[in-house]
Amino acid sequence: MKRKLFIVITAMLCALVFVFAGCSDPEGQQGQNDQTTPPSSVIGQGNVLVAYFSCTGNTECIAEIIAEVTDGTLFAIVPEVPYTDADLNYNNSDSRANREQNDENARPAIANEVEDMTSYDTVFIGHPIWWGDAPRIIQTFLESYDFSGKEVYTFSTSGSSSGSGAFNSLSREYHDIDFVENLHFTSSQLASAQTRVQNWIEKLGIMNNEQTNRISFTIGSATVYATVYDNSVARDLVSRLTLTLEFSDYNSTEKIAYLPDGSEDWDLSDAPTSCTPSAGDITMYSPWGNLAIFYRDFRLSNGLVPVGRLDDGAIDLFSAQDGNFTVTIMAV
Repeated sequence: MKRKLFIVITAMLCALVFVFAGCSDPEGQQGQNDQTTPPSSVIGQGNVLVAYFSCTGNTECIAEIIAEVTDGTLFAIVPEVPYTDADLNYNNSDSRANREQNDENARPAIANEVEDMTSYDTVFIGHPIWWGDAPRIIQTFLESYDFSGKEVYTFSTSGSSSGSGAFNSLSREYHDIDFVENLHFTSSQLASAQTRVQNWIEKLGIMNNEQTNRISFTIGSATVYATVYDNSVARDLVSRLTLTLEFSDYNSTEKIAYLPDGSEDWDLSDAPTSCTPSAGDITMYSPWGNLAIFYRDFRLSNGLVPVGRLDDGAIDLFSAQDGNFTVTIMAV
């Protein structure tokens, strides 16, 4: 429970980290050094490794969410010689980071090692974007282990630049490694990190099954399904099922419903405090206590808690409804 609470708090703070880290660098590629020496690893229960290198805390935020969602082992790539503020000064052409990025043979040493890399079938590798590429220490990591038979996913962070160039470069250079795809976050996307990671991991099919619940929505003779996230509001919803609720349209964007008997006292103990909903997202708006199912994308909203997501195509059933309509929600 402590780990889950920590991860949710991390997701809430990620946006603040990005705001401040991006101030010192227009691209958010390098910035003020918040580097600490985190524990080498937090051991999970599965065969997933989440390795990351982070100087300003941005990539670390995403890594912690991925590790929680997959129940993976979290591994911080710690440089043998820590990076200082001067090392990360992109305005200085002779700074350490600039020298390393300009030297294709640079391989900064890593202070720690993954225990028993053979036990992992899936590896996530996270890094910031430095001048369009991964920092050279990522190459050190890739050249330190045998990735045969493993699926490798990358995730990256930046102020505004893309992560595709770095992913493509790594894929070309290390063609013997099975790089599958990359998930990239710019500063404007970090507020929705929890939802984006949940959706990505679910799509990849490597969700921690202990942290997902399946529910159904029945309207008339039609039934659609959804995956519920692992936070206090989502667990609260599942504990109340079965529910039959009357939904109505709101703002031509979402379908909303209130619980019966005015029972809007949700458990907010480890729930995110905001999200940026997209079509298909199931949410709860804490100021009013209502469920909200979005059939159109919407902006970042404070007080909007991500609860789950409808299966692909299921949102069509909701968007087709006119006026008030009755929905029965059941645990599957």
